[in-house]
Amino acid sequence: MTGLPFDVLETDRLLTTTRSVRRRLDLDRPVPRAVIEEALEVAVQAPTANDQQNWRWVVLTEQAVKDRLAELFDISWQFHQKEVWTRSGRRRNTPQARKNNDSAAALAETIARVPALVIPCVLGRPPDIGAIDAEWLGATGTRNLGTWQEGVRIGAMRASNFYGSIFPAIWSFQLALRSRGLGSTITCMHLPFERQVGELLGIPAGVTQVCLVPVAYTIGTDFRPAKRVPAKERTSWERWQA
Repeated sequence: MTGLPFDVLETDRLLTTTRSVRRRLDLDRPVPRAVIEEALEVAVQAPTANDQQNWRWVVLTEQAVKDRLAELFDISWQFHQKEVWTRSGRRRNTPQARKNNDSAAALAETIARVPALVIPCVLGRPPDIGAIDAEWLGATGTRNLGTWQEGVRIGAMRASNFYGSIFPAIWSFQLALRSRGLGSTITCMHLPFERQVGELLGIPAGVTQVCLVPVAYTIGTDFRPAKRVPAKERTSWERWQA
């Protein structure tokens, strides 16, 4: 398309075909350090609240470390799978639900063999929404918010800022990987063991591990857009519409 700053067709192809890759990760092909570093340089160009740039990235390639992480990952997966499968009721029998479950199970089985595991982190701990709201309410007498004063809370805003400062960078990292022929996914399965993983990797207690991103070259590159409800069916203009 002429007259546009980017090739929109190619950009849209990247954005709409960057999938969560679990079963099509090439477990035998090494991932050069330079490729991950290039993708991370792209990632840190993402927007961040107040330009804090408070992200940190821990890249794991040593087999002994990945083996230990895989042990914790599997314990968490076994518990999570049973809990979610039970709560999902009849929905678990749908083809898509079974496909998703099988894909997640495959990752749990092979996580130690993935060439690189990346843990995105944020400096600091997640905001305590309740404590922040309580502090706000205790001080509202000194603030004048006019007719909007009743019911105002700021805890959720602080939490949104905290996680909103890292997830754009994580997604940019995944897009940069995809454009270089690599696949990835976001998983939080190690987070129940955040303290143990922190001790294993030397991550300070005051740093929040946000998720885990397995990274590998993909088996094939023929990824397609997923089946989604059209955005226009979930979009309201000017007012919320059921």
